Amino acid sequence: MSKIQNQSVFGNYSQKENTVTAALLQILRLGGTEFIANVISRIEEIEFPNNEINIVTQQKQNHNVYDGLLECDFSFRVLVESKIKPSSVDKTQLQGLIANAQSETDYILYITPDTTKPQELSGKQKIYWANWNKINEILQEVNPKTEPVNFLITEFEKYLEFLGLLDFSDKRVQIVAGSWSEGLALKYGFYACQNNRTRRPSKYLAFYNKGGIHSLFEIEEIPQNNFDLSKNSNTGINAFLQDAAPYYKGRKLGQFYRLKLINDTLHIPHTKSGQGQAYTMGVFRYTTIDKIQNAKTTADL
Repeated sequence: MSKIQNQSVFGNYSQKENTVTAALLQILRLGGTEFIANVISRIEEIEFPNNEINIVTQQKQNHNVYDGLLECDFSFRVLVESKIKPSSVDKTQLQGLIANAQSETDYILYITPDTTKPQELSGKQKIYWANWNKINEILQEVNPKTEPVNFLITEFEKYLEFLGLLDFSDKRVQIVAGSWSEGLALKYGFYACQNNRTRRPSKYLAFYNKGGIHSLFEIEEIPQNNFDLSKNSNTGINAFLQDAAPYYKGRKLGQFYRLKLINDTLHIPHTKSGQGQAYTMGVFRYTTIDKIQNAKTTADL
């Protein structure tokens, strides 16, 4: 079992396809009309009328069931259908959706995990497509940072990742506590922590130290557990053994990251959310490279 802090509040559900759509619709409902319009408009520039938007899940119409419905003035409608397996568009079901969306103000939003728009959806008017990566990016962009919407967006990302619907490891930054480790990374080019710590695949690593984030590294290899210094060598390790010998010679460091320095001039101070609350609290945190590059404080991460 993974650590509780890495688990989503949505948990493990047997009917994952229905649950992930219902979770998205719940976030939209709690966000309100302006939030919904902002999210949907960023998918395919659908413009809702400036009126209250009603949300329904598992809607049945003409013997066809779709996953959700966004409705405004009982005329402007967005029918939502989603899949959690790639290349799984059901042509018969799709024809049923199209039959249900006959009004000029009816649209279909089809969400899949595919990296490109499925061929079955291409060339069809009023069928708009997004993958779960795109949905997650939009939610992060328009997140009002007010509760409970902010909390649910955070948990929704965890749930999408649990389902294997996200892949942005090439953009992810793992943030670790660095009161001692940052100096080692800057001097010797590595980071080590306890063995078998649960982590998300990440391309970058940053340290929280002295009240902020000041350096950024690229993770050059997949981290190794039970790393034996005496059986591995490079310039950094050799220098570390020479400086720290004999205490570390022949010892295993645990989970080992080989690092390459990218930036040691960052200045991202911590914005406290509570008195004396540390940013990492002894666990890994994650953000993305674009947020690191643009952040003014840790609140922006």
